[in-house]
Amino acid sequence: ERTIRRKTDTMFQRIALFYSNHIKNYLFPNDEGSDEGNKKLHYKKIRLAGQDIQNTELPLENRVLAVHNIGLLGYTGGYAAATCAAEYMPAMADFLKQHSTEAIKYNFCIKFQAKNWSDNLVRNLHLQELMDPTCPLSLSTKAKMWSCYLLNILCCNNIPVIRTLVGSQSLRLTLEALEGQDWYGWPKNYARELLCMLGFWAPQVVTALGAGQVTVQNYGS
Repeated sequence: ERTIRRKTDTMFQRIALFYSNHIKNYLFPNDEGSDEGNKKLHYKKIRLAGQDIQNTELPLENRVLAVHNIGLLGYTGGYAAATCAAEYMPAMADFLKQHSTEAIKYNFCIKFQAKNWSDNLVRNLHLQELMDPTCPLSLSTKAKMWSCYLLNILCCNNIPVIRTLVGSQSLRLTLEALEGQDWYGWPKNYARELLCMLGFWAPQVVTALGAGQVTVQNYGS
């Protein structure tokens, strides 16, 4: 049991370190700022990436990276950010048509590196063995929420990663506990997203009962 606890603590320490080094400063450089300020910063990054795509004087690698960044920002910023990113879809389509061969090669390199990173991270997590809801976790709930967020990204268009997670009842119990936490300030409840994505829960159905009354039915198994 001590070994499992130690490995679990190490897992969340790695996730917290990754969040601090690679995500927090990129998306939320002023973590104490208001939600409105963070949204404006998100839109600013999207528009800067859009300008890079349209700048024909930039190297091809920079412009392809800008396409990648817009996709990431649009995904992590919720509906409003995705709408903002959609404004640059025509420019991205034209760019990819003009430089199809080079862009595909470079994009393949990005995806290959991302796959290696995904495989290594999931291998380090040992989710089926370590995410035991009966083990006390010393790190904050925020770190656990970020782990859910990272797993959503890892599972996106990555069937091998999904296969390593599907069917783990300990993971299901952990996600169900996190789903009940306060996700205010996040674009989505990423624990709930994972529960649906991995087939633990069916998508929720909202049923109107009358004026001002709404119930949410979950047809999960």
